[in-house]
Amino acid sequence: MNGPASIRLIEGNATIFGCPLSHRKSIVIKSWRSRPVYSLTDCKIEYTFGEGGSIEEVEGNTIPSEWLNVSQAISSRDRVTVMVMGASDSGKTSLTTLICNSLLLNKKDTVFFDLDLGQSNICSPTTIGYVRLKNPIPDLSYLRAENMDVVGYTSPTPLVMKHLEVAGNLYRKLRESYPDSSIVIDVDGWISGEAAIKHKIELMKILNPDSLLLIGDTIKEVEEYCQENSVEFYKLPPPITVRKRSLEARRKLREMMYERFLRKSILRTIPYSWIELKYVNGETRLSKLSSIINRLITRFSEENGTIPEGGLEELFKEHRIGVLSYVYDTDYRFVSIGLLTSLNLEKKLLKIYTPFQQQIKQVVLTSILLSMDGVESYSSPPHQYYD
Repeated sequence: MNGPASIRLIEGNATIFGCPLSHRKSIVIKSWRSRPVYSLTDCKIEYTFGEGGSIEEVEGNTIPSEWLNVSQAISSRDRVTVMVMGASDSGKTSLTTLICNSLLLNKKDTVFFDLDLGQSNICSPTTIGYVRLKNPIPDLSYLRAENMDVVGYTSPTPLVMKHLEVAGNLYRKLRESYPDSSIVIDVDGWISGEAAIKHKIELMKILNPDSLLLIGDTIKEVEEYCQENSVEFYKLPPPITVRKRSLEARRKLREMMYERFLRKSILRTIPYSWIELKYVNGETRLSKLSSIINRLITRFSEENGTIPEGGLEELFKEHRIGVLSYVYDTDYRFVSIGLLTSLNLEKKLLKIYTPFQQQIKQVVLTSILLSMDGVESYSSPPHQYYD
């Protein structure tokens, strides 16, 4: 079934990625997502579709038997760390969901660790995080990370070392909180080319998985690493039916997640002497920060055929657009995203649109312009602004 849609099981028994459907409540399938409903018995199911939603009946189970066999084998063990790898739109999140549900149905304490910066299920784009699962679930995007940290862009390619560092830090915190839990790790779809393969192997060194599940064509270097380090390697086929997402659909999914994490935001005015302000590469000089913001506005204006006037504050007033930023509390914990909407050097004030309403200690800027409802108005890799 392709979203937007909702379904409710009226009679019989059915599952989504092994998660039993309830007769009591509807399951929402979000826009640009697909979910396979598998009937275990004769069923009566109520469907409701939004614009663009659809259903396709397929004989048999669209989940490959190899996936089912692997999920059963893994869930029979006590404490596992499983990494799922594959290209974009290969079914990584589907396999991850199946593995998580299989572990939970076998009464195993399970944590989902989401490392996909661009197509995260539980985090704001540009961040990574984890969440402990309580019950089988048909869609991991229903959940929200309990602990997140910042990388700074929608792909690890310009920030490879930072992505590895943040992943390692979060993994250590995860293990401190859940020392006996199984972990299921979903990584991004960047697997083509020498740099991508090196990145994935470095992730494996940091996260030390027991099993690596690779969807699609084998990657020789990854398979060799697994053999040399006693990591069980499974080469798995893609699902029978895969809904390929266009670049526009992938962008829309990111924007839905931005909007989700900006909900209930308010516009706050803060003297910048009260906080630490810096760019994602560590730059702290106000003159440089102001220059970065002005360049973002100029490039946005050039792409949209407008003449930049009035700076960031005017951009927000006219277009409801600000600079995607990260908000940290007094303990320097990342607590929320926000939009920087003004940096007034004369009045020594800044304005930020964020759902976080307690004391802010630090604000970190990106090179992404975002609207209040999550639309990516302009984006560029942060390394373009390094000195």
